[in-house]
Amino acid sequence: MKMDKSAFKVQTFKEAADHQKHYQNLSEEEEKDLFFKLMQAAYGFVGEDWPKMDKNHFEVRSLLENEKTPRQAR
Repeated sequence: MKMDKSAFKVQTFKEAADHQKHYQNLSEEEEKDLFFKLMQAAYGFVGEDWPKMDKNHFEVRSLLENEKTPRQAR
């Protein structure tokens, strides 16, 4: 895979630091698309669907010491 050098532009440090202006002008749909692409890159599933959550690794429990969870109350 080669890096697409046309995706970047030459800019000053001041211009590069002012990146928030660009993100404030995005539509909600563009924000969602950007978030999805960043998550794909961060978690290594680029070009694939969002992975399903493996619910076997989680359990329901109360944050309070004396309170029972819904499963314990049965």
